[in-house]
Amino acid sequence: MNAAMTERRIKAVGTVVAANIGRVNREGDPIKVLEAIGQQRTAEARGAEAMITNWIPNTQEEREQAGITDIDIVEAVDYYTTPRGQSPNSPNKLKFTSLGSVIGFDAFHLVEELLTQPLQIIVGDVQGAFGSFKDGHELYDRAASEKKDLCIVEGASHYDLYDVPEPVGQAVAKLAVFYKENL
Repeated sequence: MNAAMTERRIKAVGTVVAANIGRVNREGDPIKVLEAIGQQRTAEARGAEAMITNWIPNTQEEREQAGITDIDIVEAVDYYTTPRGQSPNSPNKLKFTSLGSVIGFDAFHLVEELLTQPLQIIVGDVQGAFGSFKDGHELYDRAASEKKDLCIVEGASHYDLYDVPEPVGQAVAKLAVFYKENL
């Protein structure tokens, strides 16, 4: 979706559970995090080791110990830290100072002006912390696309739309019709 704003060869855009990662990371206290990032950058400039952190807890036990109960985090741990979705190329780690760029990123920046292609947005109605339900609605409201549709898959969470056959089947069927009409 974000790439389509500046790549005019993309003729139609379909997105399933779009979440604005910048918005997600600006929730809470982003100024406090940015200040900590600044302190870490200073420490690294003075020779300290880079601080490596995790995107999500490494296990369900670690998540439970942290008191995290949000459905998106519960399902993210299930997806990314088990054979269901785990990949050796995605080790659930990032350099802490990289979060500054994530906090400053807005996936929807300029959609009112530049996202003009036909747009199909698909979200589940089970809402969690990642906010794809909310972000899907925001994208629909803001995008300049004259031809756009928001499809809500009943009973589906963010991660159900990754690989659970029934909701994925509904999303794929909707996208097949959309692309047939617009490509």
